[in-house]
Parts: sequence; C-alpha cells; structure tokens
Amino acid sequence: MINRFEWYVALRYLLSGKRHRFTSFISGMAVAGVAIGVCALIVVISVMAGFQKELRERLLGINSHIIVQRLGGPITNYEEVSRKIEKLHLKKQGLAYLLGRLKGDAQVKVEEILPTVILQGLLSSGAGQAGVILRGIPGAQAAKTFKKLKLKQGSFLDLQDDKPVIILGWRLAKNLGVSPGDKVTLLLPQGRATVLGILPRLKTLTVVGIFETGLYDFDASLGFLPLGLSQRLADIKGVSNLEIRISDPFYAGEFAQLIAKKLGFPYWVVDWRTMNANLFSALKLEKAAMFVILTLIIVVAAFNIVAALIMLVGEKKADIAILKTMGASDRSILRIFMLTGFLLGASGVLCGVSLGLFLCFVISRYPIIHLPSDVYYVDRLPVLVEGFDVTLIALCAILLALLATIYPARQAAKLPPAEVLRYG
Repeated sequence: MINRFEWYVALRYLLSGKRHRFTSFISGMAVAGVAIGVCALIVVISVMAGFQKELRERLLGINSHIIVQRLGGPITNYEEVSRKIEKLHLKKQGLAYLLGRLKGDAQVKVEEILPTVILQGLLSSGAGQAGVILRGIPGAQAAKTFKKLKLKQGSFLDLQDDKPVIILGWRLAKNLGVSPGDKVTLLLPQGRATVLGILPRLKTLTVVGIFETGLYDFDASLGFLPLGLSQRLADIKGVSNLEIRISDPFYAGEFAQLIAKKLGFPYWVVDWRTMNANLFSALKLEKAAMFVILTLIIVVAAFNIVAALIMLVGEKKADIAILKTMGASDRSILRIFMLTGFLLGASGVLCGVSLGLFLCFVISRYPIIHLPSDVYYVDRLPVLVEGFDVTLIALCAILLALLATIYPARQAAKLPPAEVLRYG
C-alpha cells in the first residue's frame, strides 16, 4: 500500500525544477509519446468503429434482420407462418435485461414481417444491358419498412400489384441510361415450355423510382417489383422469403434460433450477421490489427519512461541513500520510483485521451476530411467514440507505463546507501 510519504517524494521528484535539463526533456518526451500514441489509437479506432456502424446501418436499411425460407420451394402458407412468428418473443439477458426493464424494452419482439419474391434476370434498354436481382415486395408495406432507404425519385407506393413497374438502384439506372418514366425490358430464365423448348420470359416495365443505399453491389444490381407481378413472373403462389425485422437487431442470431425451433423442418432461418459474417469478421480483424500496430507507439514512449527514470535514479543517488539511512525500506524506494513513472504515464494518458476525444469531436462535427463518394459509401470520415474502446486504450497505456518502471525502480531499490554516501 502506497503511503503519504511515498506520494510526497514521488510528486517532489516529478515536479521539482532542480532536475537536470536533459532528464526533464526525456520526461517530457515520454509524456508526449504516450499522449500521441493514445490520441492516435482513440482517433483511428473511433473512425473504424464509425465505418462499422455506417456499414451496419446501410446493410440493415436495405436488408432485414432475419430471413425465413422453405427448402425445396416457395412458402405457400406464408400468412400462417407469419402469424406463428409474430407471437414469438425473446427475453434479454443479464445487464441488458435490467436496463431494458428501465426503458421498457426488456424483450425482443417482431416489428415487421415482409413477404418477398426473389428473381434474377437481365434488364435491357436502348443504352445497354445489366444483370439484376429483383425483389418483389408489397408496395404499401415496403414504404414503412424501407423508410431509412434514400429514394432519389419516386415512391414505394408506386409498386401496385397490377402495374408493370420497377424501382432501380441509381448505378443500375445509370448503366442502363434510364430515368423515371423510361421503359426497360426484363428477360427471365424461368420461361414457358413450347414445342421449340423452354423460351425465356420477357416483360416490359416502366421505371417509376430510383433509390440509393450507398453500397455499390446493391446500387448496381438491385431492383424492386410489385409482389403480385413478381409472383406471376415467377409462376408461384407463395413467396420466396419472409423478411423479419425485430426490435433489437443485435439479438438476431438468438431470435433466428427461436424461429427455427418453432417452425422446424423444412424451413431455413438465417440472420443478418451470418449473411455478412465474412465482411464483419474482416472489419474486426482490421480493427484489432490497427490496435496492435498503433500500440507500438506507446511501447516506444514507454522506453522513454525507462530512460527518464534511469537518469532520475542517477541524479537522486544521494537522496536515495539518505532516505535509506533514515529508515526507508527497499520496497518503499521501489514504490516511489514506480509511482513517479506511473505519474508520467498517467499524465500522457490523460493528455492523449483529452486530445483524442477533442479530435474525434472536430472530425465528426466539421467535414475536414472528404472522401470520394464513388469509392466509399460515405463522403466524410464517420466517427463513433465507444467508452469500452477508450477505457481499454487508457488501461493498456497505463499498464505499459507501469511495466516500464519496474527495471529502473528495482535498480534504485538495490542501491547500497553506505557506498553511495562514501563515494558520492
């Protein structure tokens, strides 16, 4: 346990103006090095967390949390299946449950179930051709489901079941050279059997809307059709998928297991994290790699703490000898110099956290750094400061600073007072 005497001596050594100038300079460099390392870590990790959040929100803006399919064919009794799913709920666990009780959302419930028909085909216009993935959806319901989706032109309410209309991603519309009001021809491989064989099915559609997700694959290859038209084109009576949105998307995996248990075979249930597992795993790995790499800055700064303490020990040999002759133990001397190094590291961490949070605020508030929107899905650096990340960075920096104090503090504790006082 560190006593008041050890605190007093450590602070006196740290704040004394009588130290050698070079020792003060090395100490300042140690504090600055820790501050820069902590600041860089906070900014980079916060930007990467911001990218993850933006990507997650854009994916969930166009995709559902959970998808239910039937193995071997369409879901013909989808209204009955939907009623079964709507009755399910999942209780949150641990601290999330207690916090949920306070906010009134201790249970995860189904918010919406969207029946869809999935088609693949080829769209052609006078300006070109492009492959397309089509989602047949009920227009009125989709207007609520995709309320966060940016519609540049048109409305999902235009997707009436009896109309041959389509809404396209903006990149797809650009590649085809079409805009709302223009005609496109849809060619589907699911054709009709004739004496000449199976002929592909053709349908002329009117473009009634343009949407933008910010994700290249969706903007360049996705289109929306009315649900009834999709069923007729696919020649099915049911739907391909039931797309489910729940109150808390982070419980999608557990809720998907609950649905699978309720429906049983031949239904197949998958959540959004499983569908995008490779993408988010790569982002997590990249975030961890950046954390390790930038931590090396703090490691270098820790060596400056070692150098500063070694020089301080050399300057304070006489003081150490006097303290020992007055009754200070080796352990007390060890704690004094470890505490001095800890205070150096803590000062750097405090400055680094303050500067890092300030830079994150500036980057998020003001568009200082612009990104090409045709390459990235955002036009400015997204920033998300998470308390866990900041705490972890600060604790790691303080731990490295403490480890850096061990060797010089032990050398100080081992100094023989008689020889120091005799030979000066």
